[in-house]
Amino acid sequence: MESVSATIHRVGAEAGMGQTVKACLQSLIGSIFTATFEASVLAAKAGVDAEALFKVVSTSSAGCGAAKTALENIIDRKFEGTGSHINTMYKDMTIAMDLARELGVPLFTAATAMQLFQAGRTKYPDGDNWTVTRVLEDIVGAELSRKGAGS
Repeated sequence: MESVSATIHRVGAEAGMGQTVKACLQSLIGSIFTATFEASVLAAKAGVDAEALFKVVSTSSAGCGAAKTALENIIDRKFEGTGSHINTMYKDMTIAMDLARELGVPLFTAATAMQLFQAGRTKYPDGDNWTVTRVLEDIVGAELSRKGAGS
C-alpha cells in the first residue's frame, strides 16, 4: 500500500471494509462533482464571471479539492484527457448504489448524481467527469468559460 499512497487508513478488521469506505467516499465525491456542475451552469446562465465564481468557491467552505478541480476543468473547457474518465466514476457510483440497495439505505443525492453521470456518459462516452456539465449547458444554452460567462 505504501507504494501507491502516502496515506494509509485502516478502516476495520473485517474483509471488505476498505471497499465499503471507498463506496461511501465515491458517493460523496460524485455528489460534490454534480453539485459543482449544476452551480457552474447556474452561474453561466446568470452571467457570472467564471474567474469570480472560481475565486469565491476556492476560498469558501465549498472549495474542497473535488469542487475546485471540477470547476477549473469546466472553466478551461477540458472535458477529455484529464485523467478522470466518466466511466470510472459511473462504475464507482454503481458500487455505492448497489451497496446501498443491499443494505436498504436510500442515497437520494448519490442516485441523482449517478443519473447525471449516466446522461454524461451517454452523450459523451469518451469524456471525463466534467462532460456532465456539457449536458446541462446544452439544456440551458449557456456555458461557463474563461472566454466569458453566459456565452
